[in-house]
Amino acid sequence: MLRLKGYVITLCVCYLIDFLLNMTLSLCGVYNFSVFFAFWYSLLITLSLFLLDVVAASLCRLIPKNKINIHSKIFKTFEFEKGFYEKLGIRWWKNKIPELGGKLEGFSKSNISGDSPEYFEMFIKLSITGEITHHFCILLGAVTFFIFSSFILTFTLPLFLVNVYFNILPVFVQRYNRPKLYKIYLKKIEKTRR
Repeated sequence: MLRLKGYVITLCVCYLIDFLLNMTLSLCGVYNFSVFFAFWYSLLITLSLFLLDVVAASLCRLIPKNKINIHSKIFKTFEFEKGFYEKLGIRWWKNKIPELGGKLEGFSKSNISGDSPEYFEMFIKLSITGEITHHFCILLGAVTFFIFSSFILTFTLPLFLVNVYFNILPVFVQRYNRPKLYKIYLKKIEKTRR
């Protein structure tokens, strides 16, 4: 719950920064819109991005888990990625990212609580679904550029970039953790075959 609260606080702070920036540009005469417009336009874009994320997440939850192939090369993490993620300090911040799958799917990816091959297979499938969801959130968020085409550089782009930030970090975490989970899964399968 604490991590979700942090997400909401960060979202509100980003909205306020966008509003204050545009309010300042308005008051300085750089742009010809009112402070009232800056307040509501920033709020409207922020809420739109949030709702588009909810829509994307809801649609991705409909992906049948039995159709996900955990052995597919599409979801394979490349060798160079691990070093890239570690340079970003992923070990330090990965546990600070909100994990909503446990609340939505009834299966928390915050920690390992099972020991069977089936458990790890489901864990990997939900990791893949999570990655797809966050990619789709970014893609769907781009719709705001068409809806809010006025003042793209000052309103839409900064808030879209915040949305990308919120969605790309969980993708990094999924891709960083999945190879470890896959190795454990293969060991569990091997153990059950003996």
